[in-house]
Amino acid sequence: MNRLLYIFLPLLLVWGTLTALGGNKTYDNDESTMALYEYFYMEGEKQNFLGNFDAAFALMSEATRINPNGLAAQFSLAKMYLMINDIDTATIMLKYVADSDTTNFWYNIGYANTVAHTQQFDEAERILLRTIRNHRNHPELYNSLASVYGHKQEYRKALACYDSLEIYMGNSPELVGNRIGMYDLLGDTATAIAMAEELVENNADNIYYTLYLSDVYRHYRYKEKMLPLLQKVKNSNPHEPLVYEQFALYHLLMGDTVAFYNEYDELLLNENIACEIKHNMLKSFADEATPFTSDSVIIDYYRKLVELYPYEHIPRESYALLLLYTQRLDEACEQLRVLAEQTENSGLVWEQIMGIYIELDKYPEAIDAGIHAIESGQRTCGTYLLLSNSLILEEQYDRAEDYLRTAIDSVCTVTNTQEKSIMYGMLGDIYAQKEMLAECYQYYDSALVYNANNTMVLNNYAYFLACNDGDLLKAETMSSKTLNLEPDNITFIDTYAWILFKMNSYSLARIYMERAIANLSADAEGSAEFYEHYGDILIMLGEKSAAVEQWNKALEKSPDREVLKKKIEQEQYIAE
Repeated sequence: MNRLLYIFLPLLLVWGTLTALGGNKTYDNDESTMALYEYFYMEGEKQNFLGNFDAAFALMSEATRINPNGLAAQFSLAKMYLMINDIDTATIMLKYVADSDTTNFWYNIGYANTVAHTQQFDEAERILLRTIRNHRNHPELYNSLASVYGHKQEYRKALACYDSLEIYMGNSPELVGNRIGMYDLLGDTATAIAMAEELVENNADNIYYTLYLSDVYRHYRYKEKMLPLLQKVKNSNPHEPLVYEQFALYHLLMGDTVAFYNEYDELLLNENIACEIKHNMLKSFADEATPFTSDSVIIDYYRKLVELYPYEHIPRESYALLLLYTQRLDEACEQLRVLAEQTENSGLVWEQIMGIYIELDKYPEAIDAGIHAIESGQRTCGTYLLLSNSLILEEQYDRAEDYLRTAIDSVCTVTNTQEKSIMYGMLGDIYAQKEMLAECYQYYDSALVYNANNTMVLNNYAYFLACNDGDLLKAETMSSKTLNLEPDNITFIDTYAWILFKMNSYSLARIYMERAIANLSADAEGSAEFYEHYGDILIMLGEKSAAVEQWNKALEKSPDREVLKKKIEQEQYIAE
């Protein structure tokens, strides 16, 4: 069912902000150990309350180390593991505390919540039933159990839970909605409709229940019953946005797509409806219109909303995201630039713009956006890295070096080891372009200190050593490591083959080079170098005609290579 008619199967009780201070605690007999445990536990709760997650995690971990049987600390620590998405560890800890104290409400609902989230519904059912036996006056448990039964498709049991819930909380429209959803899943159409009609009879002045009944009728395709309800609500509430949506869905049910669009046109133009509401309604429009309309039509509606409210940020942001999703990248950048100019803290937006321009290979624009991002306060390792990379691609090496040094010295923290490795590698690449190999190798060494498995650095380092009569054994070791890490990377295979060539292992070099060529696409970047290397290997093996054939392929890809022309003319290898 769509939106109004749906099953109320909420996630189980939210318990993340609650603590277990009233729970049982087990200590060693040593009073000093107990006091130390209490200190770390209470201080951990305090830091968690203050929002200092790292400190709270460390303190609570120490509390559980001091007293592994302390249930309160284990429970709090389990919640922290959930926050960092370590579900397995959290589940083990929650099972321990729940089984250790089967009467503690929070321990048991917390464990049931977690196992239900991981779709262990039988276990969730077991724990909830156990908790209900100890806490019959907690109605939320029945709602949670109904949710579990709903997922298990045991709808009669879910209805029984709602009956129990009514005993404690009385009947409510939400409870009626839950029951209607269950009867619908049971295929009991008559009961589902009767309950929705009774809801309206008992709440005659509530237009939302009337609209809900309209949606129930729509679900069961009772077209003739929808229209009177909608006309009644529209006459009394002409500016209610849900009326427009329900009328649109009615027209869709009738097969009138023109009338469907007209309802949303009128919704957008209604000055009595707030921009935020219109924006939310457009989301449902996209859901309903997708089966029979194109992306461009949906985009046009978002464009209209942005034109109507040019200074509202949320519609423009949604419009830009939709443009990104549909790969209209240039248009997305235009909208994001406007958003950045309108937003006070625009650094993150400028960083998004930079990323899009990089994807479009528009590096001057990416550089401009990156500088805006940094000037607007977006001073992260990622920002500096993307900006520096764009500058390198534009051969602005000195500017790139300045930004890289700033990032390494002042921006990246001790935890940014991966980013620092990449940055030192980029500095090495810059000095390679400047033909300052000693400095280049120093930066590559620094990069490998921060990440010994940085394959790009290992590959480039090895290649430059081979091309410049460096330490070939060191080059072979590094290149071999890249192949172990990324065995299908043809650039790494080519590098390894070239090192073998330099080591005069021509037959072995040929095996690797043919493997690279076999996986080389016709339009691959740098393919000329692959063919030239292959020709160099073949000529050393005495296969002149085959070598010239490969060199000619390389020349087609790179017609300005004078050394290559000489190789073809003289039918021999010429070192550079």
